[in-house]
Amino acid sequence: MKSPANTTLAVLVFLALYLALLPAPYVSANDIKVDKQCSLAQAIGSANNDSSKARCETGYKIDTISLKEDLELEEELPDITSRIILDGNGHTIRLHRRHVAFVIKWGNLTVKDLIVKFRGGNRSGPTIEISDGSLTIKDSQFLNCTGKFDVEDSLGAVLGDSAVCNYTAETVASWFDGPASPPVLPPAQAPAEAPVAFTCETLDGNAPRVSARYGLQSGVQCRRVDATGIGDQSVLDAGYIDAFDIYGYVEQGVELCFPRLGAVVFLDAATAPRSRVSVEYFARDGMTCASLDRPGTVILVPGQAPMIESAEAEQAPAVDPAESEQAPASQTITADASQSGQCLVTTIANLKLRSIPFVDDNVIGYVPRGATLNRISGNEYWHYVQYYSQTGWINASEKYVVTSGTCD
Repeated sequence: MKSPANTTLAVLVFLALYLALLPAPYVSANDIKVDKQCSLAQAIGSANNDSSKARCETGYKIDTISLKEDLELEEELPDITSRIILDGNGHTIRLHRRHVAFVIKWGNLTVKDLIVKFRGGNRSGPTIEISDGSLTIKDSQFLNCTGKFDVEDSLGAVLGDSAVCNYTAETVASWFDGPASPPVLPPAQAPAEAPVAFTCETLDGNAPRVSARYGLQSGVQCRRVDATGIGDQSVLDAGYIDAFDIYGYVEQGVELCFPRLGAVVFLDAATAPRSRVSVEYFARDGMTCASLDRPGTVILVPGQAPMIESAEAEQAPAVDPAESEQAPASQTITADASQSGQCLVTTIANLKLRSIPFVDDNVIGYVPRGATLNRISGNEYWHYVQYYSQTGWINASEKYVVTSGTCD
């Protein structure tokens, strides 16, 4: 007869083997911890390059870098060129006043629960330099500084209990070139009778399955929207199956899975009106799943998603950084411009929409990176385009846009 101790050991061994054989969840982000074996600079390098620097965790697409203690930095940090959430966990980064706190180039940075403090006196130069990117400051403080941010074609927001060099949140928001991102409230075009905001846990059985990196109680919110809530006529004309607004603390990394197959269109909440940007989506176990890192409207439309078998979900697929922002051909419902005789302009930077083709104070709106617009006319220097209900001029430089179709 087996003893109780042997029986307990056998059960524990069985459970360990069972859990080891379960497929790991599909993720599009990693948690990189800063410690004695992984400095903050090395962690940023791992996130930027989707690789592993020193003994840091390997970065992948949207990464959270977590501090475990206060840091005293002697050198400036690497430029941020990817999507990073820097979670300070209440700790402080101290750096010399001659150094810029963060330089963001073509990247997205969220600073959360962090204190950045300059030593050696107040810093009078730019505290942060950001070019063609986005910055969100949440429950964080920048102390011993008097300078503004150096901003070019970028979006930004200050949320929660934050303080930036003694400036108000409204003043900091005015330094950026476009509307604040990400918004916390539901979109203005949502129907008046829409239900009050609620967490994704309260969705009914016919709704998508939603998971968040830090759990659904971390501030992720969901609600189903109809045609009025979608607001994009091109999507409505092509037909849609279901649509949900995902808002709140989405930048942590959220996965939404519709309980049927199709393709996904995503409208970014960072702009008004919302613009279409590419997101990673795939088919798995009869569902269509989308990986999200920003608030917006997720729309299931007729089509086919790339297949991912359950057994392959243990490891996120490798993505060529040069192609990571480009949507596969199957992820768009836009007709082939070359066959329709149409000229399409796709922005590869955040651009100002101007009333006249001239660099001056004639800005009438903003077009985010990744938007595809109909070109009405123009010349070698400027494109006259339609952005939802607005028409205006955007810079035609190859640095900012690419064209497709018939663009004489």
